[in-house]
Amino acid sequence: MENLKQNTAENEYLIIPNPIYDVVFRYLMEDIDSAKIVISTLINENIKSLHLEPSTHSEKNDNQSEIEIQDPKTKDDIKLFHLDFTAVIELPDGSEELIMIELQKASEPDDIFRFKRYISKNFQRKHEKEITDPKTQAIESVNKPIRLIPIFILNFRIENEINDLLIKTNRVKTGIFKNKNLQKHNEFIDNLSYDIWVVQLPNLHNINEIDYKNDDYKQKLYSLLKLFDQKSKVKDNEHRLRIIRKLFPGFLDRVIKRLQAASINNPNLEEQMFAEDEYLKTLIKRDNKITLLEQLLNQKDKALEDKDKALEDKDIVIKNYAKMLKNTGLPDFEICQKTGLPLETIKEL
Repeated sequence: MENLKQNTAENEYLIIPNPIYDVVFRYLMEDIDSAKIVISTLINENIKSLHLEPSTHSEKNDNQSEIEIQDPKTKDDIKLFHLDFTAVIELPDGSEELIMIELQKASEPDDIFRFKRYISKNFQRKHEKEITDPKTQAIESVNKPIRLIPIFILNFRIENEINDLLIKTNRVKTGIFKNKNLQKHNEFIDNLSYDIWVVQLPNLHNINEIDYKNDDYKQKLYSLLKLFDQKSKVKDNEHRLRIIRKLFPGFLDRVIKRLQAASINNPNLEEQMFAEDEYLKTLIKRDNKITLLEQLLNQKDKALEDKDKALEDKDIVIKNYAKMLKNTGLPDFEICQKTGLPLETIKEL
């Protein structure tokens, strides 16, 4: 009976590879059905079709899913994990739109320009579209911009003002003189701007049931992001998460099964996760060293500033003393002997 209770308790939990690791997350998102669940839940859009851009497949030998950027401080190459998707979404009026989704994930705070540089490349992407000339009814092909949606999944906080789990920017088109907002799609403005979505995983534990219980979108979003909860790590093995089965509704079954399959279908998974640990440790160690050196340089600069100020103050005191002696009628050469100031300086007083 006791063994039965123990088995029942164990069945309440699931063990999954930790999706904060690039190798696990990439495996998850290469399954289009799982990726569609993840992305549609994040951005709250009805995705009709989804396509993973070929240049981000991990199977490619050139590792294009990890863009190498040089750190401006150390000149070292930093690998930034990203995935690109094109998707057709259904708009509220029933029409469809082709969009580009750029997904970036980071476990440690990095220079913002690394993200910015990569976004700028995708912002210039375009697609060919057939249109009908209203006068001649002739069909012609034109290049149209693709709306970009950058998503950042961060294992660190970027703000401590509201401590939210997901931050979204909203493009609001406002007329200054009329003080009215444009409600319709505007091709010029909308193609030159974009919303961004930023997940702050450490804020999972700042979200309470009252924050999502009356909102279907927020409930699904919270359940999805709980799969990344780093406080659920298996004891003595941070590569695995132990999650409570009943906390995850049925729409996540495909995602959970895909995560569970990562270990079976990738015999080198554990080794790759250890490699990521070592890579991050190297980055952290390097950044700590840089921070220490910057602190020492700042202390040195402060000491030199204090020394310069002290010398400047001393010089002022000596000159004032020389002025006082000069006012008493003492000859310049005697003032020079008493103060150590050059004769030219005393003559100018």
